[in-house]
Amino acid sequence: MSAQRLVLLCGRTVRSSVYVQALANLNIVPDAILVYGDGGGKVQSTRQVQGVMVDDLFTPDPCWELADCLDELGWPYQVCSAHSLSDPALLVMLESMRPELVVYSGYAGQLVPAELLRCYSVLHVHSGWLPEYRGSTTLYYQIIEQGGCAASALLLDERIDTGPILARKHYPLPPAGTDVDYLYDNMIRADLLVTVLAQWRSGLPWDRMSQQMDSPPYFIIHPLLKHMALLAIDKQERSS
Repeated sequence: MSAQRLVLLCGRTVRSSVYVQALANLNIVPDAILVYGDGGGKVQSTRQVQGVMVDDLFTPDPCWELADCLDELGWPYQVCSAHSLSDPALLVMLESMRPELVVYSGYAGQLVPAELLRCYSVLHVHSGWLPEYRGSTTLYYQIIEQGGCAASALLLDERIDTGPILARKHYPLPPAGTDVDYLYDNMIRADLLVTVLAQWRSGLPWDRMSQQMDSPPYFIIHPLLKHMALLAIDKQERSS
């Protein structure tokens, strides 16, 4: 068995920081962490990004920079300046970590290449109920169409959100005024992530479910539809 089993492959994103905070909250410590690419910039939002409480969900601080978070926790990590997941330097560094499982938290629109998927099991958490809600910004589509949210954990393959599903979970709508992109989307992804990793670390097998539906993926939501989803969230809060 490899000395190092669980590896985080992290872009410098809010989601990566939220994942690290959620893992630390449950004392799930990765065996290695590879941070790649350039920073994504500061969090800028007109909605609430801190201090939002939702049932039993862990509340992270999306404004906490990934590197600062890792340094504060004392978790060692390696840095690769390459942005491309196909970059030979990145692949060599990842190979040296001898991962049994890679948790992927990359940049928006970035697909994990075949050369990486052929070598490792890559865990990704998608915001949307698979297989019905594949593709981009599906959280908003599900809010509009079903009045709720969901997240799905899967092992990646070479297509978009079509790999075997490990777990799915429904979540309530976020509180009115909550930032969905930086905060709530990442909160529910992180919640499901720690659930499946705790199961994996305990030695219990995942119940893998293959995806039979071959519907086309959703595309990035139009700003008007996104605004409609946010209005639906705020309206639900006022009527409850």
